[in-house]
Amino acid sequence: MEGFNSVLLKSLPETEIQVEYLDSKHYKGKDFDNKVLELLRFKYQQRHFDLIFSADDYSFDILDRHRQSIFGTTPVVFCGTNSFDSSRILNKHGMVGIDERPSFNDTLDLVFRHHPTCRNIVVIHDDSITGRLNGSEFRKASERFEKRAEFSYLVGRRLDDLVGQVKQLQANSVIIYFASFVEDKTGERVSSGEALKMISASSSAPVYGGWEFNLGKGIVGGRLINLHEHGAVAATMAVRILRGESPDSLPRLSPSPNQYMFDSAEMKRFRVLESQLPAGSMVINKPPGYLWTYRVEILETLSGILLITLAAIFIQLVKSRKTLKADRDKLANQNSELEDALSKVKQLEGLISICMYCKKIQNDEKSWQQMETYISQHSEAQFTHGLCPQCFEDLKKGITTKTT
Repeated sequence: MEGFNSVLLKSLPETEIQVEYLDSKHYKGKDFDNKVLELLRFKYQQRHFDLIFSADDYSFDILDRHRQSIFGTTPVVFCGTNSFDSSRILNKHGMVGIDERPSFNDTLDLVFRHHPTCRNIVVIHDDSITGRLNGSEFRKASERFEKRAEFSYLVGRRLDDLVGQVKQLQANSVIIYFASFVEDKTGERVSSGEALKMISASSSAPVYGGWEFNLGKGIVGGRLINLHEHGAVAATMAVRILRGESPDSLPRLSPSPNQYMFDSAEMKRFRVLESQLPAGSMVINKPPGYLWTYRVEILETLSGILLITLAAIFIQLVKSRKTLKADRDKLANQNSELEDALSKVKQLEGLISICMYCKKIQNDEKSWQQMETYISQHSEAQFTHGLCPQCFEDLKKGITTKTT
């Protein structure tokens, strides 16, 4: 459900989803089936849906027999159907799905590769419809290995009985576990994962499985069915149909997207090396690497180095600031001296010797210069020439007298 919803709502976020949980793991029998059908007809016979998503065998069995009478021709996408017989949808339009078929062959190959001395394989599963289908699938897969080990089956046993049985297993034994649930001594249902934890803890033999939801609860691993991925793939089909594609244009039955998955803690317990695993295997609970193990010490060391570096930078900045201040003061003094010198260069100071007749001035080299030249060299003044009115009159008289 999580896999289906996450993919569907990401692509079509406005989709309205209504869930009808049939609870066939806790109830079964003809009376239960009749009540389920009565409820479905009462709730949905007059309602229209754009698509039906069916998960697990019981819900598909109901749709297989009663879809037309309850839902009409509404398209169906199904998954979680164990070891599905494709002939069931051969002539039925609008039904596509995924075959939930365990990879027991591949898992048994792993068992004999990892535990070459194995001579006894104990199979534990429930006696529900799903359990019986999976048990039948396992028996077919085991035929290829019957000369290598003896197979025994503990089907529908109660938890205390299973714990007692596995405690007595020989050293050359391996357990294959794929129970959907286990009952305790009072008949109450114990979840698959909780039962597995007790069985694995009581067993000196390694446990392998068929489904990802048991990983991390006591199985070494195997080529496992990932139900979240089943739902995600089914949702991809559903999106295509809801966007307008015909269900009959899609593959009628897609293979189960199984993956090699392992638990590092159980691998270590039973001396299974990661180098023995198939390429591309996923491993959970891997021990942390060197950096993670010593992360506190590494962070403390880096913090110390950083603190020392910052202190050194701060000291250097203080020194640089003092040096900069001294250089700035020195530069200010030099600038003041330069400005003073320049101001003196541009001023006329002291006694200046000037000829009382021609008005030439004696410079520092004891030579005589025109007054204009001297003043121009020792100040910012510039000269231009003209005649004052008195000189003009005098000059005019002189010219006139000379002409006469």
